[in-house]
Amino acid sequence: MEFEFPEDTLMLRDMLRRFLEKEAKPLEMKYFNAGELEVEERARLRKAIEQLGLWGLTVPEEFGGGGLDLLTTCLIEEELGKTFIPVEIGEVNPLLYASNEEQITRYLEPTLAGERRAILAAREPTPNGINPDEWTTKAEQFDEILELNGTKLLDSVPASDDFFIVLAKLDGDSENSGSLSAFIVEMGTSGLEIVTDDQTLLKLENCKLNRDKILGKPGDPLALSRDDNVRMFVRTGARYVGIGERLIEMAAEHAKSWVSFEAPLSVRPAINRMLAEMRVDVESSRWLVYYAAWLYDEGKKELAHATAAQVRLATGEMLQRLIDRVTMVFAGPGPSPEIEPHRFVKGLVSSKAFERVLEQTRAIVAEEVLKHQ
Repeated sequence: MEFEFPEDTLMLRDMLRRFLEKEAKPLEMKYFNAGELEVEERARLRKAIEQLGLWGLTVPEEFGGGGLDLLTTCLIEEELGKTFIPVEIGEVNPLLYASNEEQITRYLEPTLAGERRAILAAREPTPNGINPDEWTTKAEQFDEILELNGTKLLDSVPASDDFFIVLAKLDGDSENSGSLSAFIVEMGTSGLEIVTDDQTLLKLENCKLNRDKILGKPGDPLALSRDDNVRMFVRTGARYVGIGERLIEMAAEHAKSWVSFEAPLSVRPAINRMLAEMRVDVESSRWLVYYAAWLYDEGKKELAHATAAQVRLATGEMLQRLIDRVTMVFAGPGPSPEIEPHRFVKGLVSSKAFERVLEQTRAIVAEEVLKHQ
């Protein structure tokens, strides 16, 4: 088995690494204090990414992107995980790949160009809101008009130029009734309301759409999501590996610089034990990620699907353990010379939703074990 990456892949990774060290990481303290990047800073970072030729690299070539293979994409995700600045690289929600010609022109191409943003509206604000079987948002059909009703939980506050990809169950069609479908909903559509409190909610009440707002065919979103799950699980795992690397770096620097009882924390066996466990955790997760990505790129899709679920479970649990350990390393009085992990770990893991995803992947992994034993 070949354990070395091609030279051009390593050059791409190193170029992104240098950029993030120079341009993104210096903004981290300002980002955490303000809670967001200024418009000018976001535009500057995006322009630099474009100049480096990194914009849209992960988008399939047939849609105008770079068509980067999954293994190389994992190296990109690792580097992005090492900074807590949300650096955009021209991602497109895979559901948009089901667009017809008109939708490609109106939605997919502007999204790839960075002119518009597609916000996925799938989860619902209920205890089981991550499970499609529990979703109650419906799209009722009246001839050429669709009427959406329901509430969705959003991951971010939308801007005026954004649009939503709403997943809802089709109602009123004998052939496709009850099937999950995707609908494009523009900001400003009548019956649409954004509510921001502790959560950001998209409320749809008698929200009327033309049938040309259906994205793909009824039932396609779930099938496309299953297809894309391998890439999504593996890429998420790679991002978690990058986050883990940054947490280890912060913990090690703190252990060497923080003096307690006239000695640095790094001389304490308990601290060394935690650092060692973190390193082994991240390194073993990294190679599982690489293996799953290699399987996918080699066309071994069935094995890649099973391994991707293992990646999602292993890296998710790894990140939880790292957060616990690095928080213990940083425990104690006084300010940290770096960004304290307490300030960002809450954002890394969305507790309940995160645990539900892990529970679902445990079920997938267990099913594979029982099937082949």
